[in-house]
Amino acid sequence: MEKQIEKIEESLKRLHDLHKDHMASFDQKALPDLEKQSYDREIEMGLLIKRIGKLLELSETRKNGDRGSIFHRLNDRITLLLEQNKALTTKVTAYRDTLKNGMKQISKGKKAIHSYRSSQAVSNNPKVISITNY
Repeated sequence: MEKQIEKIEESLKRLHDLHKDHMASFDQKALPDLEKQSYDREIEMGLLIKRIGKLLELSETRKNGDRGSIFHRLNDRITLLLEQNKALTTKVTAYRDTLKNGMKQISKGKKAIHSYRSSQAVSNNPKVISITNY
């Protein structure tokens, strides 16, 4: 059971480090790879859930008195991860909204530029050039 607890704590530490790195990437990079970050977190969360499930199975088969303290400690760490995840979600949402607003401004700029073009200049293109002499 100790081996499973160590694996869970390893996963918790890895998730904590991933959250910290992903939060820092917003300040360091012009455009962080949100898809890759989400994928990395999903993989690690899946592994954590699997390990916790295995620990629960082991704890049910063994009658261990310190089981409550183990789960209480893990619960505290998981609660901290959930708080980090909320902060990261807030950061991603704000970043997405900034990008969306920037794209709207670019779209408005394109429309403004196209409105300055003369419709005559666009439609006055010669279709056929005649070079015959009569």
